[in-house]
Amino acid sequence: MKTKIIALSSLLFLATFTSCTSLLTPAILGNNMGYMPKAMGADTNKTLTTVSVSYAGSISPNAGTSFSFGMANVSQSHTFEKANISYGIFGYAGKASGGDNDNNAEDLKNYLPSFQKSISGIGLRLSAGFHNTSANGNTDFRYINFENALSFEGGAYTKFRQEVYSNPVPDYVAVTNRKVLWTTGLSTEVIWRARNDHDIRHAFRFFLGGTPNFADSFRSGVKAYDEINGKNSFGWVFNYFLYIRRFSLSYELADNVNYAQKISFGYSFR
Repeated sequence: MKTKIIALSSLLFLATFTSCTSLLTPAILGNNMGYMPKAMGADTNKTLTTVSVSYAGSISPNAGTSFSFGMANVSQSHTFEKANISYGIFGYAGKASGGDNDNNAEDLKNYLPSFQKSISGIGLRLSAGFHNTSANGNTDFRYINFENALSFEGGAYTKFRQEVYSNPVPDYVAVTNRKVLWTTGLSTEVIWRARNDHDIRHAFRFFLGGTPNFADSFRSGVKAYDEINGKNSFGWVFNYFLYIRRFSLSYELADNVNYAQKISFGYSFR
């Protein structure tokens, strides 16, 4: 994909950073709470297995570090009369870039040198919730779902974060050395199928949650400390999902530590 998804700002996490502060965050945050398709309550087959590929882009708060990567996802869901459960696995690989292009001695004391590093990782997802099906069977209200993602990040960028964390941190930099991340929260969703063609479906999903104790994992330079002190990782994810005869498209927008966008194309087996 020639046109990269460009993330522009962060609204909730560390939202008050000035233009000169850089954050080194894990790349996957903002893109780890992916959509897992589920069978509808009126479907004959209640189990759905989906494989998909995604292109994702994100940026850390205050435009400090940008990420772009591809993802592969596999999930399976089971729909019961009033409840549902989904679980899946994903992997990703790409690059991270950031830093200051002017690498003189004074700037290196205050800022990061420019960098471009590889990123990679794997993760697990789990969702369980309750729903109600309309009388005509054309709409499911998935009114509450408990969602979790556990990810393990590696690559040259993760090693770079750990090196910065272990040494004196530049004045305008904040960095976390976290490699293992657990993000959790609640979502709500509505999905409906076309009245005259049940193989055409639309869904909207909204997630609220965060990564426990994540904000406390940062070290920062003296100029960045006041801006990260007392912040948290609370954020949101919004999804639009389109399903047409086993093929699907999902668009995702998130402010969940990183500001992120993702587009996914999938195929479901019944």
